[in-house]
Amino acid sequence: MDEHPIERFDPLLRNMLAWHLVEETGEGGWVLRPEVAARLTLLVRYTKGDEPSEIVYFGHVCAGCRSSGLTRLRDGRYLCDDCRKAADLATVATLLPEPEARKARRFSRSRQIAS
Repeated sequence: MDEHPIERFDPLLRNMLAWHLVEETGEGGWVLRPEVAARLTLLVRYTKGDEPSEIVYFGHVCAGCRSSGLTRLRDGRYLCDDCRKAADLATVATLLPEPEARKARRFSRSRQIAS
């Protein structure tokens, strides 16, 4: 946080106060409320290894399977982890090349069958 002035975070800090996400301690400090800390732990578990720029959304409906819960915004659609992985696999998968058209066997009839 040394690279950013603390004033830059004022909107976030105001929201934390407005939504009662933090509590003031007796010593003049601040702590996260227990339910907020538990949710933050869950969020970290689900997003471990993700890029820092990838945002996780709670409560959105997945565009793939229509389940409600943890989703990520991918190409303008909210997707759960399973649908996101399936979309990633579909993107990575390459189409197999079309098989060469088989040349039709030509049989030459040297003799014709008498009718």
